[in-house]
Amino acid sequence: LAFWAWISLLAPLDTPDRLTTRSFPVDAEAICAPAQVAIEALPPGNTATTAKERARQVEMGTAITIGMVGELKTAAARVTDADDNRIIELWFEDWDAYIDDREAYVAKLDAATDETPNRELIFTLQERASGGIYTRRIDGLGNANDMASCRVPGDI
Repeated sequence: LAFWAWISLLAPLDTPDRLTTRSFPVDAEAICAPAQVAIEALPPGNTATTAKERARQVEMGTAITIGMVGELKTAAARVTDADDNRIIELWFEDWDAYIDDREAYVAKLDAATDETPNRELIFTLQERASGGIYTRRIDGLGNANDMASCRVPGDI
């Protein structure tokens, strides 16, 4: 009980990813929310009957994601705090890696034949040298800054 009281009332709320520029999370959420709605409206993966059809679905989600990240980069250009800029730039590096992985997945699906085993058609994330799985970092920054919609899309 004492632990939960401390967590609820006394624990520090600061996290290393908490931005001091509070206008960016507001702008980012306004960008990400409609993009996530558009991605969620795409046909689910289990509706695709071929790898090429699935590639087109992922391609549509990727195009929306690319547009979203582009708008986020435009919004981030207005951030003047040096620490916030450093954090946001690292976040964009992770987003860029995620987009690269989505595009590689589309290429993998496009190259598939009827004989390609399903186990070879899974979505994989590129390995990063440090800092753990980059999709967790993308989601973590979103969570730490009240940008729930600025997490990795759930279409793959």
